[in-house]
Amino acid sequence: MQEYRYICERHKDWVDANPKEAFGKIQQLKQLAETLLRKQDYVEANRFLGTAFETAEIIFDNRLESPQLTTTLTSLGIMLAHTYRYLGLESNAVNLLERLQCRMQRAIDCANGYATKVAFYRHCSSALTAAKSDMHGNNSVNQLPTQMH
Repeated sequence: MQEYRYICERHKDWVDANPKEAFGKIQQLKQLAETLLRKQDYVEANRFLGTAFETAEIIFDNRLESPQLTTTLTSLGIMLAHTYRYLGLESNAVNLLERLQCRMQRAIDCANGYATKVAFYRHCSSALTAAKSDMHGNNSVNQLPTQMH
Protein backbone atom coordinates (compact mmCIF):
# COMPACT_ATOMS: atom_id res chain seq x y z
CA MET A 1 0.00 0.00 0.00
CA GLN A 2 1.20 3.45 -0.81
CA GLU A 3 1.16 5.39 2.42
CA TYR A 4 -0.70 8.64 2.06
CA ARG A 5 0.33 11.57 4.22
CA TYR A 6 -1.88 14.60 4.46
CA ILE A 7 -0.19 16.59 7.21
CA CYS A 8 3.35 17.97 7.03
CA GLU A 9 5.65 18.01 10.06
CA ARG A 10 5.01 21.70 10.72
CA HIS A 11 1.26 21.10 10.94
CA LYS A 12 1.79 17.98 13.06
CA ASP A 13 3.79 20.08 15.51
CA TRP A 14 0.95 22.62 15.60
CA VAL A 15 -1.60 19.87 16.32
CA ASP A 16 0.61 18.53 19.12
CA ALA A 17 0.79 22.00 20.66
CA ASN A 18 -2.86 22.97 20.09
CA PRO A 19 -5.07 19.87 20.40
CA LYS A 20 -8.28 21.74 21.31
CA GLU A 21 -7.99 24.14 18.38
CA ALA A 22 -7.02 21.22 16.13
CA PHE A 23 -10.17 19.35 17.13
CA GLY A 24 -12.23 22.35 16.02
CA LYS A 25 -10.43 22.24 12.67
CA ILE A 26 -11.29 18.55 12.36
CA GLN A 27 -14.97 19.38 12.57
CA GLN A 28 -14.61 22.06 9.87
CA LEU A 29 -12.69 19.71 7.57
CA LYS A 30 -15.27 16.98 8.09
CA GLN A 31 -18.11 19.33 7.16
CA LEU A 32 -16.27 20.44 4.01
CA ALA A 33 -15.65 16.80 3.08
CA GLU A 34 -19.31 15.90 3.60
CA THR A 35 -20.31 18.72 1.24
CA LEU A 36 -17.84 17.45 -1.36
CA LEU A 37 -19.09 13.87 -0.94
CA ARG A 38 -22.64 15.01 -1.64
CA LYS A 39 -21.28 16.53 -4.87
CA GLN A 40 -19.44 13.24 -5.58
CA ASP A 41 -16.07 15.04 -5.62
CA TYR A 42 -14.19 12.13 -4.06
CA VAL A 43 -10.68 13.41 -4.83
CA GLU A 44 -11.17 16.68 -2.94
CA ALA A 45 -13.19 14.98 -0.19
CA ASN A 46 -10.31 12.54 0.25
CA ARG A 47 -7.90 15.40 0.90
CA PHE A 48 -10.10 16.97 3.57
CA LEU A 49 -10.94 13.62 5.17
CA GLY A 50 -7.29 12.57 5.16
CA THR A 51 -6.21 15.77 6.87
CA ALA A 52 -9.01 15.51 9.43
CA PHE A 53 -8.29 11.83 10.05
CA GLU A 54 -4.54 12.32 10.56
CA THR A 55 -5.21 15.26 12.87
CA ALA A 56 -7.59 13.12 14.95
CA GLU A 57 -4.99 10.31 15.01
CA ILE A 58 -2.34 12.67 16.38
CA ILE A 59 -4.63 13.90 19.15
CA PHE A 60 -5.77 10.35 19.96
CA ASP A 61 -2.18 9.06 20.01
CA ASN A 62 -1.28 11.77 22.52
CA ARG A 63 -3.82 10.04 24.79
CA LEU A 64 -6.04 13.10 24.81
CA GLU A 65 -9.05 10.86 24.64
CA SER A 66 -12.69 11.68 24.82
CA PRO A 67 -15.77 9.89 23.55
CA GLN A 68 -16.29 12.67 21.00
CA LEU A 69 -12.72 12.37 19.69
CA THR A 70 -12.91 8.58 19.51
CA THR A 71 -16.24 8.67 17.69
CA THR A 72 -14.92 11.31 15.31
CA LEU A 73 -11.75 9.30 14.64
CA THR A 74 -13.82 6.18 13.95
CA SER A 75 -16.30 7.91 11.66
CA LEU A 76 -13.53 9.73 9.77
CA GLY A 77 -11.69 6.44 9.28
CA ILE A 78 -14.80 4.81 7.86
CA MET A 79 -15.57 7.78 5.62
CA LEU A 80 -11.98 7.94 4.37
CA ALA A 81 -11.98 4.19 3.69
CA HIS A 82 -15.16 4.50 1.65
CA THR A 83 -13.67 7.41 -0.25
CA TYR A 84 -10.59 5.32 -1.01
CA ARG A 85 -12.92 2.64 -2.30
CA TYR A 86 -14.70 5.10 -4.58
CA LEU A 87 -11.27 6.09 -5.93
CA GLY A 88 -10.44 2.43 -6.68
CA LEU A 89 -8.00 2.13 -3.77
CA GLU A 90 -9.67 -0.73 -1.90
CA SER A 91 -6.44 -2.09 -0.43
CA ASN A 92 -5.77 1.36 1.07
CA ALA A 93 -9.26 1.31 2.53
CA VAL A 94 -8.83 -2.09 4.15
CA ASN A 95 -5.35 -1.25 5.45
CA LEU A 96 -6.59 2.00 6.95
CA LEU A 97 -9.42 0.23 8.76
CA GLU A 98 -7.09 -2.50 10.02
CA ARG A 99 -4.61 0.11 11.30
CA LEU A 100 -7.39 1.98 13.08
CA GLN A 101 -8.75 -1.25 14.52
CA CYS A 102 -5.28 -1.95 15.99
CA ARG A 103 -5.40 1.49 17.61
CA MET A 104 -8.76 0.66 19.15
CA GLN A 105 -7.42 -2.66 20.41
CA ARG A 106 -4.50 -0.86 22.08
CA ALA A 107 -7.00 1.54 23.65
CA ILE A 108 -9.02 -1.45 24.92
CA ASP A 109 -5.87 -3.00 26.36
CA CYS A 110 -4.91 0.28 28.08
CA ALA A 111 -8.41 0.78 29.47
CA ASN A 112 -8.43 -2.63 31.15
CA GLY A 113 -10.33 -2.25 34.41
CA TYR A 114 -12.48 0.62 33.13
CA ALA A 115 -15.55 -1.23 31.89
CA THR A 116 -17.27 1.79 30.36
CA LYS A 117 -14.21 2.80 28.34
CA VAL A 118 -13.62 -0.77 27.20
CA ALA A 119 -17.27 -1.09 26.09
CA PHE A 120 -17.04 2.19 24.16
CA TYR A 121 -13.80 1.23 22.40
CA ARG A 122 -15.29 -2.16 21.55
CA HIS A 123 -18.30 -0.42 20.03
CA CYS A 124 -15.98 1.65 17.82
CA SER A 125 -13.99 -1.47 16.93
CA SER A 126 -17.22 -3.22 15.92
CA ALA A 127 -18.08 -0.33 13.60
CA LEU A 128 -14.64 -0.69 11.99
CA THR A 129 -15.14 -4.45 11.62
CA ALA A 130 -18.47 -3.86 9.89
CA ALA A 131 -16.91 -1.28 7.56
CA LYS A 132 -14.06 -3.65 6.72
CA SER A 133 -16.55 -6.42 6.05
CA ASP A 134 -18.37 -4.06 3.70
CA MET A 135 -15.10 -3.47 1.84
CA HIS A 136 -14.68 -7.22 1.35
CA GLY A 137 -18.30 -8.22 1.00
CA ASN A 138 -19.60 -5.91 -1.67
CA ASN A 139 -18.10 -5.57 -5.10
CA SER A 140 -20.46 -2.76 -5.99
CA VAL A 141 -20.06 0.61 -4.38
CA ASN A 142 -23.09 1.61 -2.36
CA GLN A 143 -24.05 4.98 -0.94
CA LEU A 144 -21.13 6.54 0.88
CA PRO A 145 -21.83 7.06 4.57
CA THR A 146 -21.31 10.61 5.77
CA GLN A 147 -21.46 9.89 9.48
CA MET A 148 -21.24 7.08 12.00
CA HIS A 149 -24.55 6.07 13.56
